[in-house]
Amino acid sequence: MTASAPTVEDGSIDTARTPALRRCVEVAQALASAEGSAVALSHLFLAAIFDSDPNTRARLVMRATGAHHFVIDDTYKTVADAAARCDARSRAVPLAPAAAAVLSRLAHWKARTGDGTADTAHLMLACLETVAGDKEMRSVARTLGLTERIAVTQAMGVRHDVSPADRQSNHRGPILSRRRSDRPAPYAFEARHRAVGPRRARNIRLRSHTTSMEHAGSHLQAHLIRLHVWVWCFQQASLFVAVVAVIWACVTVNAWSALWLIGLSVQRPHASPGVRLGIDAVLAAVSVLLGLPWPPLVASVVCRLPDLLDGRLAVLELRADTGDPFLAERDLRADRRANRRAAGSYRILKLQGRLTAE
Repeated sequence: MTASAPTVEDGSIDTARTPALRRCVEVAQALASAEGSAVALSHLFLAAIFDSDPNTRARLVMRATGAHHFVIDDTYKTVADAAARCDARSRAVPLAPAAAAVLSRLAHWKARTGDGTADTAHLMLACLETVAGDKEMRSVARTLGLTERIAVTQAMGVRHDVSPADRQSNHRGPILSRRRSDRPAPYAFEARHRAVGPRRARNIRLRSHTTSMEHAGSHLQAHLIRLHVWVWCFQQASLFVAVVAVIWACVTVNAWSALWLIGLSVQRPHASPGVRLGIDAVLAAVSVLLGLPWPPLVASVVCRLPDLLDGRLAVLELRADTGDPFLAERDLRADRRANRRAAGSYRILKLQGRLTAE
């Protein structure tokens, strides 16, 4: 005898939810009803990111990441039509096992973000979590250029701007915040000009490169950010000195000294620490064989130390932003690749005149 699929009312997957999230589940059921199937992951994800309320937390995350540009208008219309068809019959549509598993992860994600109520962003994150094991979700996430780490960082930044239907009943701070109940609002830095065209593509490329100020209430996080700024300044100064040393060596001693520019150009966003140190070791061996001068070698070592520290501080800060203690540099590089793909897609859509205005 086949077990029936869990329903929304099943206590094993139910948790405190905002009205907007409950509406998303109903819209997902209406989408599944129109297709004559059980509620799938794609139905939940589409309902979350195309909610009729433009200021739900999930839709704010879409706009913050620029991912809303990459979905055709027909998809918005499909979800809007399903929302209009919600009735008692559609609410009886059962959940597929994968969809039920996603809803059971809402409690995990609201704990990760330090919230007391599951909202649409938590549904979005629970769906993105399945990317590795679900082919359809992997295709959708790749099209949008989204990963769960990018989405959760942005979800922390938009938490105070959501509409009442998706707002938290209590404004607790992030998990690592020193004071959850009484926390200063995050700083907001507004661009003087609206990001359009190439500037928008640049914003997409940089969307997950730095930590937000959402955790400024934590003394540890504030000190990490301050230290990171000083390390970054020292890194830029040491990089300038290293480039000057290489140019001096090329002009006055040996033209082969230009090889050191290879090592200086391979920074944290491009390769792992092991690869960067391996390149430096090879260049050091080559410099001995070619009789290259020692200043570029010393300058490269001095430049590499803050580069390694910069990477470590970035990982610690983003671990706090995402609530993920296992975040590593390879994850950040994967996010940067997703950012570059999304920025490239934006440029193509811009040239073709197919950008979605939603």
